[in-house]
Amino acid sequence: MDYVEYVYSYKERIRKQVEGLLSEREIEVARRDPHAKRPPRPCGITIHPGIGCPYACRYCYVYDMGFTQEVKPSQPNGLQLVYALLANKYFIPGARGSYLAIGSVTEPFHPLLKNKTLEYIEAIYRFLGNPTQFSTKQYIDPLTAEKIAEYSSNHISPLVTLVTLEKHRELEPNQVKPEKRLETIKNLREAGLKPFLFLRPIIPGITQREYREIIDLALENGAVGVVAGGLRVTRRIIERLREAGVDPSEITRRLPIPVEKMKPGVQYDIYTSDIKNEVLNYARKKGLIAYPSSCMANLYTHGLTCWKMSILQKQNNQKLEEPSPEELSRIIEKLGGRLENYVFQNGSLNMWIKCRKCDGRLIGEVVRLRFLTCTKVFTKRG
Repeated sequence: MDYVEYVYSYKERIRKQVEGLLSEREIEVARRDPHAKRPPRPCGITIHPGIGCPYACRYCYVYDMGFTQEVKPSQPNGLQLVYALLANKYFIPGARGSYLAIGSVTEPFHPLLKNKTLEYIEAIYRFLGNPTQFSTKQYIDPLTAEKIAEYSSNHISPLVTLVTLEKHRELEPNQVKPEKRLETIKNLREAGLKPFLFLRPIIPGITQREYREIIDLALENGAVGVVAGGLRVTRRIIERLREAGVDPSEITRRLPIPVEKMKPGVQYDIYTSDIKNEVLNYARKKGLIAYPSSCMANLYTHGLTCWKMSILQKQNNQKLEEPSPEELSRIIEKLGGRLENYVFQNGSLNMWIKCRKCDGRLIGEVVRLRFLTCTKVFTKRG
């Protein structure tokens, strides 16, 4: 049995098992849920225990995406979430399957969502076992930390966001204080988990002054590593920063276009690679694991390594297989396409394929998980 046949026969077997535990009405709700259709992002398929966030951090772009400050728990229960994922054509179950990321458009441990998040974690690890990660700014008490560890068998990847000590009142006026987030790191580590400091977003003009102290405090409280991430802004975010008394000049200086040419609602990436490298280098000097992408922390906590991680760490504790034209052609043909060319370099794979009706995102996800490499697909119809 080749890889594609194995993946889909395994997925169908689990789907039938879960389907037997649900009523027809519950199955119908699960099939209509957005998790049954959502394509993967670089961090994985995002899991939403709810939508909306009341905390109004000044640098947050979710409000420009149409979300509000009203928190609404998601409808599906844990078992329905699992079924919705199994109905998603992009989702591949298992320990080497699709990455899952909890907490992209809401705070998963908001009081209205905490129990739903715990339910989702328990169901994911009970039925699927996929590499799963959550990001939070909330205080997680010792009992909740122990539940998270128990439900995930100590595997889930926790990211605890902390971006400023000096400016948290201006930038995160409604969030818990940084010292409580440091306690969260401590509680998660004492529960047997491997929490990472999530220094995201990097905020030019602020991060350069503060990252050393933030990393030192995270290390003291039990962080095993640091993930440093970039910054995306909209015109509205620039305005909110000014209103909060934060000088955005260092941010606007790094914009790809002049501020006056920014289109309303459009997100623009701020150049932060120089600051990110400083942060990661300092973290490594302090003996911490340091990654430029959150998915790497997810893989690390689940005992996996991708090609990018192998190159970054200059070692390969896990045997990685280089993509071959024969294997790539077999996978792509099974999924309705034809490989025309590919380039595999520095842990990244670019593929050019030709097809009539194939789904390039699906092909990219299957290939990415098969070879544990960053993958881009360029599709030509015909």
